[in-house]
Amino acid sequence: MPTALDQMPHMPSQMDVGSGIDTRKMVQDLVQAERAPTEKRLANREEEIQEKISALGQMQSTISEFREGISGLADPGAYSGIEVDSSNSSAVQASAEEGAPAGSHDVQVEQLARGQRIATASGAFEDSSDPLGTGRMIIADGRGQEQVVRIDEDQATLLGIRDAINEQTEGLRASVVDDGAGPRLAISTEETGQQNAIQQIRTEQGEEDEGDLSLLQFGVAAEGQQAVGAFEQVQAATDAVATIDGMQVTRPSNTIEGAIDGVTLELGEEGRSRVTVRQQTGLAEENIQRLVDSYNQVRSQLNQLSAYDPESEKAAPLQGDSTLSNVESRLSRAITEPVGELAGQPLRALGDLGIRTNRDGTLDLDGAQMQSMAAEHPELLTELMTNPEGGVMARLESVLEEVVGRDGVISMRTDGLESRLERIDDDRQRLDRRMERREEQLRSQFSRMDQRVAELNQTSEFIKQRLDAMNKN
Repeated sequence: MPTALDQMPHMPSQMDVGSGIDTRKMVQDLVQAERAPTEKRLANREEEIQEKISALGQMQSTISEFREGISGLADPGAYSGIEVDSSNSSAVQASAEEGAPAGSHDVQVEQLARGQRIATASGAFEDSSDPLGTGRMIIADGRGQEQVVRIDEDQATLLGIRDAINEQTEGLRASVVDDGAGPRLAISTEETGQQNAIQQIRTEQGEEDEGDLSLLQFGVAAEGQQAVGAFEQVQAATDAVATIDGMQVTRPSNTIEGAIDGVTLELGEEGRSRVTVRQQTGLAEENIQRLVDSYNQVRSQLNQLSAYDPESEKAAPLQGDSTLSNVESRLSRAITEPVGELAGQPLRALGDLGIRTNRDGTLDLDGAQMQSMAAEHPELLTELMTNPEGGVMARLESVLEEVVGRDGVISMRTDGLESRLERIDDDRQRLDRRMERREEQLRSQFSRMDQRVAELNQTSEFIKQRLDAMNKN
């Protein structure tokens, strides 16, 4: 006979069946509540690191712009230089090297240097493809230097000889021009002056060759031939001739060096010009002011990256950052410390020029003191700025390279922060796995609880039914 327990229905095994409670949502809420603190901590850390990486990028850009802005200030020419004026730049353009003595010079361009051009006589050849034979052309210039052009069967025409000259010689350019009476082979010198002009072209005919290369001789009597086929000079080579301060000067090119101490003249056309050489003034003051302005700009921007706003109670991304503090300190030392090589001299640091450091790290410049020192000690000022061992610009460039170079401290710091971001991603993945396990654990616990409540409800309902039945009897 079945017992009372045997008559009880099958117990439910699914969540929410027995208790009527939304256990799924309860599990989700519990998991989310447990996840939230860690997730917020990781998000805050990630945001902080990303802000630092962005700020370091701004720092890198700011210092790189500063480096570019002061480029050239390690050159002594940035502090003392020479100005050259030409009253007639069409006739004469002039430049001067450091140390050229000041003065004015009269320059009269009498003649420009030109290249030479020779060509075969008009009407000497009927067709540019007519054979002329094989052999050699020996071309000698005004210095007695010779170039040999070898002509084989494939080059035994005016066109082929043109190509052979262009391929086998230096400083010569050949072409074939038809003037209406037939083709003419022309040769031009690429360099000007009489010394580069063609003085002679001799020919040597190939053995058992029926051609006549002697028609291409120049400056040589063509044995047994009339001169109608020989080269003739179309344009003579000339040297440049100029009268400088009453003295005639000749050069093979239109560039004249050495005639005026430290000055180079470029001749453009015949005519007269007044060339004036003078020492530049204000160059040192201008470029030191440029350095101070550029430094103040970068220092102000770095200050913003490390500032603290008491009103909003918010700190900038690099406030208290050791990398930024270290960079600011190194830049300041490079700018302000004395140059060891100038020990004992009246000018050995930027402070001697009237440059002072403000509380925020920017610089103030006493213009009157700088002008006085620059005028009194121009050589020391140049040495102060450009000494390759310990000068201000050498020290500054060394610091800048270590800070923003390919393997600089900013790049290394950024790499370290990006590694921390990767570790945060790893922490998130570990958190996800831990929360998945926790969710499974809670679901299992609530499922057992719900099943137990269902069993109790079923038992309670069965007992109630039995009691109701007994009362009726």
